[in-house]
Amino acid sequence: MDLSFSAMRESSPALPVHRSLEFLVAALWIVAVIAATIQQGVVHHNNNFLIFRAASIHLLHGQDLYAAYPSLHFDFYKYSPAFALLFLPFAVLPLVPSMFMWNALNAGALWLALGTVLPRRGALIARFIVLLDMLGSLQNVQSNALVTALIIFSFIAYERRHTVLGGLAVDVGAAIKVFPLADASFAIFHPRKVRVAVAVALGATGLVLLPLLVTTPATLWAQYASWRAIESEDALDRGFTVMQMVQLLLRQDWPNWPQQAGGVLLLVAPVLVRRDRWTDWNFRLTYLCSVLVFCVIFNHQSESPTFVIAAAGAAIWFAALAKPSRLEWALFVFFVVCTMLASSDAMPRAMQRAVFDRYHFKTVPCIVLWVALQVRLWRGPPRVEGAVAESSLA
Repeated sequence: MDLSFSAMRESSPALPVHRSLEFLVAALWIVAVIAATIQQGVVHHNNNFLIFRAASIHLLHGQDLYAAYPSLHFDFYKYSPAFALLFLPFAVLPLVPSMFMWNALNAGALWLALGTVLPRRGALIARFIVLLDMLGSLQNVQSNALVTALIIFSFIAYERRHTVLGGLAVDVGAAIKVFPLADASFAIFHPRKVRVAVAVALGATGLVLLPLLVTTPATLWAQYASWRAIESEDALDRGFTVMQMVQLLLRQDWPNWPQQAGGVLLLVAPVLVRRDRWTDWNFRLTYLCSVLVFCVIFNHQSESPTFVIAAAGAAIWFAALAKPSRLEWALFVFFVVCTMLASSDAMPRAMQRAVFDRYHFKTVPCIVLWVALQVRLWRGPPRVEGAVAESSLA
């Protein structure tokens, strides 16, 4: 399949896009990067960023990445050894410039990613929708915006038959946080699945061994053993997830993995069954949105900054609709109010404590949206811009 995304945009309805609006949204993103950096790098010294920086130095010195270092930061490093090495450029520069570059990388990657899957007008809408959650991720100096971009980049790489780039995006995302492995399922639409699997496997092997550039095999083996131990403990968390909702509703302390496995089956089932829709761009774009939301509601470590991933899925879904129905508008407003605004100053503090904090209610709109997306995959593609971008998978 040879998709022409420029042709897709040109064939979309001729809806005006005011350049001043584009500049305004771009300015808001730039202000978000600067404001978050000043808040977390000048006014405060963000703990997450201190953990990342310390891990890179510990890797160079052969120290346990996953041990406690209370004199440097609280909490533990929980990413891969490969990420500690890749983060090294941000660890050796002074704190504020490196934090600005890190936040700019996260925001810039997400900005570009949204533009790869949506026409100009749709990308503008999606960038405005996701702004608040993107800012929340930057204020925590997290990697979630970058992870979101990598998921979208892997999708678009496979769409354009860039097998190596798609595999690299999958592997780098998984090296940051394991759950982006879900984006490897985009290869279902790729006609050369064996080549994709080989590319992903080779890329993963390369990233696993990459820290050998600065450490010994024995030390690296010990690092992976420590990483596995700390991840095993965190596997008991539920975060803002379906598993948490099940526990709150049924009062059953069920393990996470059977529910997560069930979620994976529900995610890929319509794609595996509806092979007749594989040539439909609308269908594949809906699946991208479903994966993005899935990566939050079934991720046992999800927290408020993680929701930028689901927000991107919601933004792409809504921005791509040619003419949203009343039901779609209602679902979008429900998502904005009860998920995106739930942790902001716009939500009354009493409501946050009584509902959103106590019952993790901001997860509910994500679950409802995910179910709606899955229903669309089963019933047929939604009406979205660029529907003429169907092509053969031969």
